[in-house]
Amino acid sequence: MTEAKNDFLSATATWLCDDYALDTRYIARPSPNGPVIVSATISMNPLQSAVDNSFSISTENILAGQIQQFPVSKTELDSILIGATEGRIALPKALILLPGNPPFDYYSEMVRRDRWFSELHLQIGGGRNAMPSPESLAKIDNDLRASTPPFDGLTDLAGWLGVDLSALNGGAPTITVRVGPPVDLIFDQCELRENQLTLVLHAHKSFDLTRLTLAVRGVPGGGLAGRQQATAQIVWGEVKDNKRQGIARIQMQDCDSALAMLMIGASTVRRQWFLDPAKARNNRFMAVQHYDTELRKIRSAVLESPESAKFEQGVAALLFLLGFSPVLQLETDSPDIIVTTPGGQLVLVECTTKISDFSAKLGKLVDRRGSLSKVLAGAGHPPEILAALICRSPRDQIAAHEDELRSHKVLLLTREDLQNSFDRVRHPDDPDKIVTEAKAQLESQTKGLFDA
Repeated sequence: MTEAKNDFLSATATWLCDDYALDTRYIARPSPNGPVIVSATISMNPLQSAVDNSFSISTENILAGQIQQFPVSKTELDSILIGATEGRIALPKALILLPGNPPFDYYSEMVRRDRWFSELHLQIGGGRNAMPSPESLAKIDNDLRASTPPFDGLTDLAGWLGVDLSALNGGAPTITVRVGPPVDLIFDQCELRENQLTLVLHAHKSFDLTRLTLAVRGVPGGGLAGRQQATAQIVWGEVKDNKRQGIARIQMQDCDSALAMLMIGASTVRRQWFLDPAKARNNRFMAVQHYDTELRKIRSAVLESPESAKFEQGVAALLFLLGFSPVLQLETDSPDIIVTTPGGQLVLVECTTKISDFSAKLGKLVDRRGSLSKVLAGAGHPPEILAALICRSPRDQIAAHEDELRSHKVLLLTREDLQNSFDRVRHPDDPDKIVTEAKAQLESQTKGLFDA
């Protein structure tokens, strides 16, 4: 856990520049030893927010607010980060602290190797406090309704700030820190066409460009010739509107898609596929995109639509694009989607757009897998079925359910997995290999769980 903290601070030293924007959001409660943090976030980004939403609320029952600052020097940002890792946030009129004593618990998303956009992240977890009484929570809700600006209780406030309230239900209070990169790709200006990859980057005016690394990989790409270090091919312009633009025009060989890999120092910023719209090897993709340009309807159904039926239809369409054969069930007492692979393996899928019905969906999925396995075994078919729960929520919001998923041998696919899948539809992997590897992974996780 200390390694996660040290890696985070090492990376921020390379990323941060003078004149960054700072956004601090917090909910804290008074205590005899001073205000203690319930949940807080600190965001540092290279661009100033278009709207200043700063506010503060202070009553005898709660301290809450949002503080937006720009510009902030690198020296001050470094000091704020050190304070956060030690469990403290200095507000204009108060010092709020994580309960418990150092060393705190540290967790970072930076260890996840499947991320495509890799902002720097560190979560600092403090000691758990006694749960507040219903009477205390009711007083806080009423305080917030009478405040300026008004909020309809804690749930409304937490939703506005984007913080969680698990510390009020026995969870650990946390400070979550995110640092955005000082340089990034500008997607709508990048393109791959006729074996030329054009990449446009914007860099913070104070960023040291020698810290940047850009690499590309072309597919099919003509072997090793399709893999290039392209940093030297970026042509940088003068600073304009507080940023510097760079353009790289990279000649590829026999290429219908290309992966750009952007790094600062030893940390990945972004991995991004770019596709030549005139080329594709997946005929399923070609057929669907002919009627749904850039898969806009399917993307909307999978990543945005509030309707559960639309979400299920979108997931089924995405599975089809990836080489699976899905069918949406009309019977209500059945899985949302039944999927087969070219090799005849079966997958049962339950879909959910929210965490609140997670446990109910999981229970139904396990029961339905069990009943179908018995029927298959009785008919002389292989009874092994992969059960998959597909949830639109980000993975970090579902972490509390991971042991339950492993114990029931259920594969979890989250928002990050869905987004990654859209990047693979032109060149999907073998569906049978995907299912076989998922089964093996679940089996090994379950053995580890019961061996512990």
